[in-house]
Order: sequence, then C-alpha cells, then structure tokens
Amino acid sequence: MASFIDVKELMDTGIRIRSSLTRHRRDISFRSNTACLRIPPITIDNSTKAMFLNLIGYKMRSDVESDFISYLHFLDSHIGHADDVWELQSIGILQNNLGTHKEVAISFNTVSTNLESNFNAYKM
Repeated sequence: MASFIDVKELMDTGIRIRSSLTRHRRDISFRSNTACLRIPPITIDNSTKAMFLNLIGYKMRSDVESDFISYLHFLDSHIGHADDVWELQSIGILQNNLGTHKEVAISFNTVSTNLESNFNAYKM
C-alpha cells in the first residue's frame, strides 16, 4: 500500500493546496513546476458517512469500473488529524457540516479502512 503524508505536512514542505475548478472527483492534479495540488471541493454532513459506505458496498459488488474508492482513499490518506480538516476547510476544499474537525477526520479514517486504491484511476 502506498504511503502519503497529511495535508498539514504537505503544506509545511511548501506544497500549495488549492480547490479544483470542478467538483468532479477525478479532477485531482499536481503541477510540479508550481508545487500545487488541486483537489475538488467536497461537503461533509450527517449523511456523508452512510452514503460513502453504501457506495463502497455497491462498487465492491458490481462489475462497474469506479474511481470512487480511490478518491475516498486519497482523501483519507491526507486527512489524519483535525488540523488537516481545518486546513482543507480554510482553503475551500472541505465544507464541514458534520461537527468538529476531529469528527470529520475520524469519519474519513474509519470509512476507508482496508480499502485498496486503483492508482491508475488518476493517470493521464
């Protein structure tokens, strides 16, 4: 499994994180010449965890090729703590309608446990 660092750590190393121009989950990009990672905005609320779990179940049972699990794993891999949620919210990527930043971080960390990503989902 690939290892990623948290949002706060990325920013501390000089990588800029910005909101993508669309909300499409495949609209994640990194420009090495500007050290800018773009992530589509997402809203988290009381129904998000149940929706994620239902989509995971559906995708695991269907033959349909999907990048949803890779997208969810990507977000979880960069959200380790409440500070990461705060950073994503402050730059307009994450809209937190759930509760505390810690609750959002825990939600991501528990929903995507044991998921395997398709790293080819984002190759151009």
